[in-house]
Amino acid sequence: MKRILIAIALITSTAIALAAPLNDLKEGQTGRIEFFSTTPEHRHALVNGRLGPALTVTGDLLMPTIQTEGKIPAVVFAHGSEGAAPRYYDFWARELNKAGIAVLIVDSFKPRNLDRTTGSTQLTYNITGNMSDNVHALKLLATHPKIDAARIFSMGWSMGATVVQDTAFPSYAKPILGTTNVKWAGSIALYGGCNITRRVDHNGTNQSPLFLLLAELDDNTPAANCVTYAKRLVAAGNNVLYKVYEGAYHDWDTDFNHRVNHGIFADCDIEVKITPNSGYGTAVDYKTGKTITNGTEEGAAIRSCQKMSSVIVRGNSKIRDQSLRDVLAFIKSASQVSPQQSSIAAQAESTHDQRTSEILRELAGTKK
Repeated sequence: MKRILIAIALITSTAIALAAPLNDLKEGQTGRIEFFSTTPEHRHALVNGRLGPALTVTGDLLMPTIQTEGKIPAVVFAHGSEGAAPRYYDFWARELNKAGIAVLIVDSFKPRNLDRTTGSTQLTYNITGNMSDNVHALKLLATHPKIDAARIFSMGWSMGATVVQDTAFPSYAKPILGTTNVKWAGSIALYGGCNITRRVDHNGTNQSPLFLLLAELDDNTPAANCVTYAKRLVAAGNNVLYKVYEGAYHDWDTDFNHRVNHGIFADCDIEVKITPNSGYGTAVDYKTGKTITNGTEEGAAIRSCQKMSSVIVRGNSKIRDQSLRDVLAFIKSASQVSPQQSSIAAQAESTHDQRTSEILRELAGTKK
């Protein structure tokens, strides 16, 4: 099915065979495109503008399948550890296209000679390249004449959700975006990991909302840590919304129903605040209560809590369909308000949990 969708997109698009990666999409190219990205050595390098060697990344820009007027919203997909799998095309891209939303599915693995990062590879993979791809895709997509640059969203799954959670913040995006006015309209992260988080606060909070979609029974990327992390972010003035889906497991939007042996960080609870210079920054291991003062200590703390484990991946069509409705409602809501006006921001007279429940009801179109 994936190959069929790509073929249709390429046949019906204005895409042509490209001699070199694109610097912009001013001619309205769609279908299979190539563009420049980089592979920073690590997050600290990215934050400080050391973007690493350039490489060519591919993506599939799929346009709405309904008639639209004017400029349209778009979503950049950051895939999970299985790579640019069929589900991103067969379900998510299809449904968003039907709703009048363009989708750019970026493949971060093949340019780096990878098919997947499952198993033990997950423990050592440098995710910063995927982060760079994500922001470079935003910068490129903003030049398309059919796409509204003020309504470009980021969406990721599992490892891709971690990409989205980080690049939602200005300090990770600014080294790539430079002085342009381009920014995400919002960020959507499905069952991402929050057990080892690396915050960078020196360029301010995420004015555009970040929506965390979490699985109650997830033993790969547990929801509880993300709820705690979201509350810490909100307390610091960030714009974060989360929802925990009851009865959901990791990969709820797939047809999977089995166990996989995977490298995970589910027993970790470490937060690192990266500094915008040569220093290490600050960090704490909430599990042990100890302060981490350098990279060596951080590495030791991570090795002590990371592991290989048999985890459950289980699809659930009802939860998948509900999460689709929530994503579409979030995109609609975030498209209609400016970051300063966003109702998702925490209010002084209500707790975050109470306000989250109110917002989710608003997104669903109900009042209780």
